[in-house]
Amino acid sequence: MVGGVSVGAMQTARPHPPEGTVPVLRAMQLGQHALFVLLLLVGALRGAGSAGVLVLAGAEFAWYVSGLWFARRGSRGGIWLAVLLAGWLALVLLAPDFVWLAFALFFLCFHLLPTVAAIAATAALTAVAIAASIGHGTANPTAAVLGPLFGALVASGTALIYRQLVRDAEQRDALLTELTAAHRELLDAQDELVRLQRETGATAERARLARDIHDTLAQGFSSILLLARAGLRTGGDTAALLGRIEETARRNLVEARRVVDKLRPSDLDDAPLAAALGRVLDRLRGDTGIDAELRVDGEPLPLPTGFDVALLRVAQSALANVRLHARARRVRVTLAYAPDEVRLDVVDDGAGFDVDAAGSGGGFGLTAMRDRLAELGGAVVVESAPGDGTAVAATLPVRMLP
Repeated sequence: MVGGVSVGAMQTARPHPPEGTVPVLRAMQLGQHALFVLLLLVGALRGAGSAGVLVLAGAEFAWYVSGLWFARRGSRGGIWLAVLLAGWLALVLLAPDFVWLAFALFFLCFHLLPTVAAIAATAALTAVAIAASIGHGTANPTAAVLGPLFGALVASGTALIYRQLVRDAEQRDALLTELTAAHRELLDAQDELVRLQRETGATAERARLARDIHDTLAQGFSSILLLARAGLRTGGDTAALLGRIEETARRNLVEARRVVDKLRPSDLDDAPLAAALGRVLDRLRGDTGIDAELRVDGEPLPLPTGFDVALLRVAQSALANVRLHARARRVRVTLAYAPDEVRLDVVDDGAGFDVDAAGSGGGFGLTAMRDRLAELGGAVVVESAPGDGTAVAATLPVRMLP
């Protein structure tokens, strides 16, 4: 490898080290470069008496360094290695001291060639090194044979270990890339979830405001309208009529402010649910003359504010229908407490209607009742028939109380 980068980039037959390779790989790369330069320098110094040796050694060094230039242009490492090996062969023919440069070339073969080709090239280089040592007349033939053989084995083993380390590093990089992508996808999913939760919250808030407006403001306006119509028909005491209209409008204004502030209904201020229902019935009785009765069964339980508000709103909505559509003479509201539930019944003797013909959804008022109770785990049941009055039953499970 040249410059710590070129050999990896020039490889065609094996995976190259990824960017940010581990320190041990970088140390091995630098060690291989240092080994090549050191062995080449030793051979050049020992053969300094020959100008041809020095020129050829300098050309070999320059070609080795040129690997960086080839790597940056995506050139194939096999060509660069072939020229480098040819230069080494020429040096070995001129001086036996360059035989030991084969150790560095063993590493390059395993870096740049497939495993089978690297083994074959290593065997050929070992044979050339042994033949050159013997051919130049070595004083120790045994060392001339065993030295290159052991060198080839050590270099081959080290190169294979290096290759495995590179694979492990690449696998870690690939895993890190996958984890980064998964983390990015998770963040995107979380952002989408936050957006959906925000939209869901906004939708729920709009639904809540719509229910509260229907159960308070719309009923108040209906009361004012009925009072005005009654005054126009009867021509009675104008001051008294205006006083009742003024009182209804005042209550409606208070409710409007509390709807905006999302507070408890004003009827529940400083009064339990039963007292609040009594106030609503008193107003109904005073505005319409309907005989309105409240019954409380069982021992009253301390309910959460949300339960009180939900039951009061259901009663207001049901009584608004009595006021506007039922033409009833009598209505009875029953608030019943049981160990496992609280129940509110609103029963009138009015005109009634065909529940099946009205559909499962009913009007907005019935839909608002059902949605409001469903949010708290409760339910609303409506029973009615033409000419037979209407009964609305709302239940909330006490077992769900916090």
